Amino acid sequence: MKQFFLPTAAGTLLLSLALTGCGKKPEACFTIEKGIPSSKINETVEVNAGCSTEATSFVWEWGDGASDTGIKTNHKYNAAGTFTIKLTAKNDDNSATTTKQVTIVQ
Repeated sequence: MKQFFLPTAAGTLLLSLALTGCGKKPEACFTIEKGIPSSKINETVEVNAGCSTEATSFVWEWGDGASDTGIKTNHKYNAAGTFTIKLTAKNDDNSATTTKQVTIVQ
């Protein structure tokens, strides 16, 4: 918050100014480094959001109810199926999301 003192005929007026929402919007991007095009039950799927830009934190949703944080992480699925991995890349002002699918076989 920036403060300004403005002299007036009646005295000094204090003005406070706060700018919000002017930050850069992050771009969410990730690669699946292990586990594509498919992976087996209980094998590790590894993801990396290093290609994201302007982001300071990362939230992962694995599509099976599990979640995690960090620029790199991994997960093991305990059932077969096609799951949507969702990345939310955030900074102080904004967030962005992207998704990819992974197929888990028996």
